[in-house]
Amino acid sequence: MCACADEEKPSQLDGTVTPVASSAFVVPAPLAVNSSSNRIYVASEFPDTISVIDGVSNSVVATLPAGLSPQAIAVDRSSNRIYVAGGGSELWVVDGTTNSVDASIALSDGDAAVLAINPDAGRIYVADLEGRLLVIDAESGGVVATLSVGQNPVAMVVNPSTGRIYVASYGSPELSVIDGESNAVIARVSVGKLPIALALNPETDRIYVADGATGDVAVIDGSTNAQIASVELGGTPSALALNPATGHIYVAKADSDAISVLDGASNAVVGSVDAGGPPRGLAVNDVTNRIYVARSFSADVVVIDGATDTIIATVALAGAP
Repeated sequence: MCACADEEKPSQLDGTVTPVASSAFVVPAPLAVNSSSNRIYVASEFPDTISVIDGVSNSVVATLPAGLSPQAIAVDRSSNRIYVAGGGSELWVVDGTTNSVDASIALSDGDAAVLAINPDAGRIYVADLEGRLLVIDAESGGVVATLSVGQNPVAMVVNPSTGRIYVASYGSPELSVIDGESNAVIARVSVGKLPIALALNPETDRIYVADGATGDVAVIDGSTNAQIASVELGGTPSALALNPATGHIYVAKADSDAISVLDGASNAVVGSVDAGGPPRGLAVNDVTNRIYVARSFSADVVVIDGATDTIIATVALAGAP
């Protein structure tokens, strides 16, 4: 599940090569939470499946076929639909009640890389490795707009309060800002050498961007698209997640088995959690105050109590030894 880069020619998800200024990077693992149903969805490439975890029992309650090389998962908790983008040209729609594939949406040629939804607007956003972003109507499944973002997008988040969409691309490198009403790119923000992960706080309109080259986390003001702070962490960040219950931002660092905890008010490091293995993906349940961490080599997910920032459970995924 690891996509790592050497100093001059990092391998991309499609096997092609593009020079970037970085020593290493790790692509985030597909992981998402439905806080309404208290279900956690995590993709595995070996085997090629989606494990459905029950947040009460901390156990796998269903296993879904994920298609070829699942790259992204997004959850619409209002409709209880789960969207899965894989290495092919289809977006799978899973019914969260029955844990079955309800429909599929045809995508343009090119492997889907990142995925996000805005349930309030009824829009799904899918970007491929070439930087083509499709805007899809959630009800009809039809493409309503196509636009260009940076090359090799690796993370995408939506602010439902402003309707803006943010796409981090390591091939550019840049943060593309899209207006959800006009479906147009309204800004391209320079964010370090190798933007690799995003988190967003809709309450404060702050966007957090992890730099895979330096380990820094940039803080962007969503109203001005300007960087207002930078937190120096070092290491190799692999994923970010915001905990709305505490305002904390969790930064997974794949080279140290550590998860740094940032305070969103002060932009200071206030804690650290030892994940016990390289963390690849992060997701938060804002209702139960639980943080879920997908680990690279152990084929499992650890559960962190957001009140104490301690691990309270470990869940083996489907097909784990």
